[in-house]
Amino acid sequence: MGQEEYGIDIMLVQEIIRYERPTKVFNANPSIKGVMNFRGNVIPIIDMRKKFNLPKSEYDEHTVVIVIEVNQKTLGMIVDRVSDIISFPVKDIQYVDREFAEDMMTEHLKGMAKTGKRIIMLLDPLRVMSFEEYKQLKEVSLSSCNSVSEESDEE
Repeated sequence: MGQEEYGIDIMLVQEIIRYERPTKVFNANPSIKGVMNFRGNVIPIIDMRKKFNLPKSEYDEHTVVIVIEVNQKTLGMIVDRVSDIISFPVKDIQYVDREFAEDMMTEHLKGMAKTGKRIIMLLDPLRVMSFEEYKQLKEVSLSSCNSVSEESDEE
């Protein structure tokens, strides 16, 4: 995203799917783009550019949704593209020193991995969203399920 490369633990990834516009949810946090049906479940979709305060970019054929499961909650993250699946030896990962990096915008990072000349920012999904945002995601999912259910009952 932007000029940086980000990575996430592949063990958390359920699927990488082509971007399709999610159903909008009103009064949601600006980074929550909406909700979508994933394997029969309504899941919240987070726009990672908005989450990280990056400039808006048009969605194109490379834009994907990475569906992950964190703390038994499934959510999708809209990203510009997925370029590689890379394994890193532990020696190539520099974990974030929370005390040292407190003033820097690193609260969402687990660490940084070096591969060749590339540095990949490793996201910590537990820190990407605050407790309040996770709470709102749960409410968004529940209210969306109720809305879909109510609409189905009316037909």
